[in-house]
Amino acid sequence: MESFKLPLSGDSIVTGLRMPASPSVPHKNTPLVVALHGGSYSSAYYNATPTFSAAPYSAFLRVPFVAVDRPGYKDSTSLRRPFPEDSTQFQEEGKNLHNEILPAIWKAFVHEYDVSSIVILAHSLAVPPTIVAAALNAASTATGDGQQTYPLAGIILSGFGTVIRIDTMEVIQPLLTTHGDRLRYPVELKDDIMLGGRSSGLADPDVFEKTEELNTDVGIEELADSGPDLWLSYWRERYAKHVKCPVMYNLAGEDKLWTAKTETVADFTAAFEKSARIDSGIVVGTPHCIELSRAGRGWYARVFGWALECGVGHGLGKF
Repeated sequence: MESFKLPLSGDSIVTGLRMPASPSVPHKNTPLVVALHGGSYSSAYYNATPTFSAAPYSAFLRVPFVAVDRPGYKDSTSLRRPFPEDSTQFQEEGKNLHNEILPAIWKAFVHEYDVSSIVILAHSLAVPPTIVAAALNAASTATGDGQQTYPLAGIILSGFGTVIRIDTMEVIQPLLTTHGDRLRYPVELKDDIMLGGRSSGLADPDVFEKTEELNTDVGIEELADSGPDLWLSYWRERYAKHVKCPVMYNLAGEDKLWTAKTETVADFTAAFEKSARIDSGIVVGTPHCIELSRAGRGWYARVFGWALECGVGHGLGKF
């Protein structure tokens, strides 16, 4: 993959990684997959090793791929503060994604890649802003404005749920009060939470060799907003129920941050009352970071296949 930098409004920028444009002509209704990493990672999450990377699947299926450094990560500009009194980190990031980042990516790459729509791939703390952006996109499309900014054909969500694992949060909580406004997880702790630990067998040794390099700071506000008193108290009525595009949602079977059960998956997807299509399930034998797990290759294959289906459906006007 190669790096990119795009200007946003004012003096803001967004950075990340992207696949070079293919010299071959893409199929009609090919989508652009835009990937958003979770907390304490960066766009490099989606290109961790030659094996555990989106690149081979993007190249093989000729589906263009862009991985974004979310606001405040790497060289992407942080969100403007202070936030409005009635807003939160996730809501402001979702607005920024909808109003700034996705339109900029669409404008910069639509002709080079010859794509017809966008499908978002979001992991962990990128899930809430993605839901906000999808709801705003549905609203703008309904008023006739959505197609002028970016056509959204689907969202793929993993690593975020509705029932937090209390045992893990008891380990993380003390760290939140001792590192100012940003936190860097100790690598050993992060390996355990995100990958199940070396002894679990859920991720290859090659991945653990990269975890120090992949590690970065996470904003305390991101972590705080994911709790039951904030995001989990307002996301259904304010945002999820307004999303109209297809939703693919999966939880990792061995997730140490979220309770992965048939009931919790059903509870999450039930919030998307107006979605044109919902596919969901539990990825058995995977830790929180599905993309970095042994099953990551199968996950990527499903991601790109599902994105292609959404691109065609969107192009035919089915949703």
